[in-house]
Parts: sequence; C-alpha cells; structure tokens
Amino acid sequence: MASRTPWTLAAFATLALAFGACAGSMQVNQKKMATLNLPTPTKAMDKVHDTIAAKADGMLYAGAAMVDITTDLARKDGIYLGGFDMGRKNTGVRDPVYAHVLFLDDGKVPFVLVTIDTIGYMNDDAKASRARITDRYADRVIISSIHDHVGPDTVGYWGPALGGFLPISSGRVPEYMEAVEILIASAVDQAALAAKPARLRVSQGNVDPSLSLNIHAQIRDQKDDVVRVLTVEGADGSPIATVANWGCHVEALWNDTELSADWAGVFYNRMQKDVGGVPLFIEGALGGLVTINPGDAKMALEPEIMEVFLKHMTQDERIALRDKIGNAFADAVQAAVKAGPAPVGPAGVTLLSANKVFQFPVKNWIFEYMGNRSMFKRKLQTVKGTLMMTSEITVLQIRKGTEILLDLTSVPGEPAPTVVAELDKMSDAPVKFTMALGNDEVGYMVREEDWNLPQYEYERTMSLGKTTATIVMNIVRELRNAL
Repeated sequence: MASRTPWTLAAFATLALAFGACAGSMQVNQKKMATLNLPTPTKAMDKVHDTIAAKADGMLYAGAAMVDITTDLARKDGIYLGGFDMGRKNTGVRDPVYAHVLFLDDGKVPFVLVTIDTIGYMNDDAKASRARITDRYADRVIISSIHDHVGPDTVGYWGPALGGFLPISSGRVPEYMEAVEILIASAVDQAALAAKPARLRVSQGNVDPSLSLNIHAQIRDQKDDVVRVLTVEGADGSPIATVANWGCHVEALWNDTELSADWAGVFYNRMQKDVGGVPLFIEGALGGLVTINPGDAKMALEPEIMEVFLKHMTQDERIALRDKIGNAFADAVQAAVKAGPAPVGPAGVTLLSANKVFQFPVKNWIFEYMGNRSMFKRKLQTVKGTLMMTSEITVLQIRKGTEILLDLTSVPGEPAPTVVAELDKMSDAPVKFTMALGNDEVGYMVREEDWNLPQYEYERTMSLGKTTATIVMNIVRELRNAL
C-alpha cells in the first residue's frame, strides 16, 4: 500500500506522540471546480435497466466506456501521487489516467464494474461515487483501483510530511476527488447508454512468470501467474470490452514524478489497437507482496528490490520495463482469449449477485491515527471497546442456463496469493476473478496461519490486523452460498 520502509513507520510512531497533525483543508473550492468543465451525471444506469427489464426478452445487454480522469488539476496545478515517497507531487503527465467501465444487464440484474487508474479508492469514496451513479443499485456497482504508484493519491496517505515520513496533511486534493466522482458517474452513464445485446466468453491462460516476483526472498515464487479474462462483444461480434484479472503491483516506473497509468496504460493501448473496445485491468493476488520483475541480473545487485530500483534502474530502463510488462500482458490476454471457448449469449445468460456490508476490527495505529485526523476520508467507530471500520464485499456469478461460467468476488484490499488461492477453492466455476481493492482499500491481507512469518513484517504494519483475511474469506463463503 505504501513505500516499503518499515523503519520509517517506527520513526513515525515516535514523532506522532510529540507532534500533532492536521488534515489540511478538505473543502471543495467550487470556483476551481467550475473551471474543469465537468459533465453532469444522469444516473442512466437506472433508466437503461428499466428499459431492458420492460423488454423481457431474455437477453444479456452490455456497454462499456473509458473516460479520462487526469483533469487540469494534474496537468496544470500538480497533485500528490500515491505510493512510495510522501509529498511527491507530479511534475507532468506522461500519459493520461482513466476510469474504465463495463455495464451488464440481463433484464433482472444490472451490474457495473469500474476500474480507475489510481492507488486506491476507499469505501466512503465508493459510496459517494455510487450515489452519483444510481439511486437503486449501489450494491451492484464495484469500483476498484489498479493500485497505480504514479497515479493520483486518492487515499490521502502520501501528502506533505514532516521529514518525509510524518504526515502533516492529506494527499487528497478535494477538487480532484469530487471530479473523479463525477467522471466515474459520467463513464457509467456512457456505458449504460451504449448497452446492446451482447455475448461473452470467459477464459484463462498463463502470464510469463518472469514478468513478476514476490519481493520476499523466502517466497520469491509465491505469486499467481494466471490471467483470467472476460470478453464481451456485440451479437455481431463487435468488441465491447476485455476484462483481464491478474495480481501484480502497477509500479514499473517506481517513484517517478510524471503521472501515468504505468504498464497498465501500455496494456490498454495495445488492446485498443489489437482488439478494440474498452480494456479493463482488475488487480488480483498482489499482496504479500507481488510486483514487477526488473530481471535476474538487476535483482542480483541488491537484497531489496527498493534498492535495486533506486540505485540501478535508470528512467529509460524503467520505461522499457513498463513497456515490456504491458505488452507481454496484452499478449497473454489475447492468447487466453484465442485458446478459450466460443462466446455464449445474448440469450440465456444470467447474472446473480450478493453484497454484504460489515465491519473490520482495526488493530493498526496508523489507520487510527490518520483516520481520526481526517487524512483518510473514513468513518471509524468504537464498538464494545474495539475500533471498527465499515467495509463491504460483493460477489457476481455469470451463468448460461444452469452452468456457472464465472465467479467474481470483490476484496476490499490487497490479498496475498495464498488468500486468493483459498477464495478460489470456494468456487466450482471454471474461471474465478478476485477483484482486489474492490470498493475499498484497507491494506494487506495475509492468512492468519502466515501472520507471524518473518517475511510479513512490512505487511503487518499496513494491515488492519491478523483476522482481516479470515473475515473476508468467511463472508465470501456466505455470499457465494446464498446465490
């Protein structure tokens, strides 16, 4: 979730006792908002669903959209970037960041998947966005971040900091956060209004294992080298969207100061060129901790990957790595689709979904410290002496008749590969999606039996607590059983 330097957190703990911290102004400047010329959302999702439901033709409808969320706040003013160093403002825009949307509707259940090219999107923000999207189906909208480390700080952790590590105000720019809400809602409007009879296919394939690694030497190969793909096309075969699910941090550019979608942006460009339609990247088993691989020769130079990038990776080498990973991932996605089954639909494809709002116990003083000072936009409450944080989980199942084609589960944080493996065991679907950072970002999730392993020292500092993954797995099991 943050820069991987546990020693700074110890210093943070010491100084936090001596210094106060303030959130800075969280009020939106409406005059500045007016200069952005933003669209007015119309909640088209609700209206389009009513029209499709009235047809009652038993067909699946789908639409997609991709909307630039960079804004002049990043292009002209500069905003804080999420990940690595605190107080890192962008010095330019290398390439835009987007909101990507897929709208699905079988006449009974409308469902929306949104991915945004940012570091994270917390539950209070997801709720605010969904209030702009729909009056009736908020529990059928998942908004997830791709965990981009050269994208906007939409969490708040990476703002100005005393000495580079004691936060003194949030990294969230209020006007940017409101603009993102509006632009996400506008993207959903566009996707819903573009809906037409659609067919889909689900497939999976292998990602080149040399593209990623686990940063911990003890478990270097503990990662997920499988890409899961949902392809959506019109009844005539015209492309609508390609949704690709893989677990790997989006940080080939590391601590660069030019805003970018990083290797995911390269993937989007390739897919639009080769396939057409709207590409969506969904994070999967990225926690615990899986990231891009700079190569064996580079990794042999230092024991820690942070030092490899800071000492031995030039900007040109980082850009080349970004391009390598984005293009290789696009190749893997297209190969998986080519080897996959024929499309099904539009007739006979149905959607089932379930959602649960619940509370996590907060056993992490960093979350408490920043939450209580409004650096995170997060409501915390004490229940029977325990600090609690509200979150949610959503599951989606796609069927053709009685056949389960796909199970998708949103996870409100960054699950380790072992956690995703446990979630996969709960489903008999041929393809399982884990949508990490779904409608929330609560940090790392490690299995209880792995919690005290020495390699997870950093993950423990950026997790809500030992039971977080267990709570998630129990709720997923409950929701899937209810479908």
